Amino acid sequence: MQVADALSRASLSEQIRDRLLARIMEGTLKPGDRLVELKIAAEMETSQAPVREAIRELEAIGIVESMRNKGSRVRVIGDDELKDMYDVRAQLEGYAAELAARRKAAIADDLRACIEDMKKAARKKDSAAFAEHNSTFHRMLVDAAGNVILADLWETLNVKVRTFVNVTRSQLDLNEIALSHADIADAIASGSASKARKAAEQHVLGNKPS
Repeated sequence: MQVADALSRASLSEQIRDRLLARIMEGTLKPGDRLVELKIAAEMETSQAPVREAIRELEAIGIVESMRNKGSRVRVIGDDELKDMYDVRAQLEGYAAELAARRKAAIADDLRACIEDMKKAARKKDSAAFAEHNSTFHRMLVDAAGNVILADLWETLNVKVRTFVNVTRSQLDLNEIALSHADIADAIASGSASKARKAAEQHVLGNKPS
């Protein structure tokens, strides 16, 4: 296979992955729904190979699961899994905030802008958009830490989808969640590593599913 063909196929599988993920986020594809490669390939006018690759990528981040002799389906994310994820997030993001403050990362204004985007999504009751902006906020925080290993570990948690699952399942007040990010931005702006760590940990644990 030529390099150009390989790159084209990789790009196509990523596009299919993102479309399927969007459908899961918006609820068009629900937990337990099967992902039929042939049907998806026909709908997206492609071969089954990039569809198969896209499904594998969704499996890798824990959104899809394979069933023996039954293909793949959208995973049901349990409450215990969500709670465990939030516990781990609190430690990772607390450390990320601490590092960002120590480095005097100039991200406070960008974080505050992201909070405003969350508030707009909250007013529209758009959980998917809210989860997107929420994920952007936390990704900026993690990236500002400047620690590649930390960022890689955080990525495996797939915060965007699990945040969406949490807010839709728990019927949380989106505006309150948006406002609860403000202490993190303020602590980063102050340059206090201890305040930043505490603010990030308290924010994540405060929104942990009960």
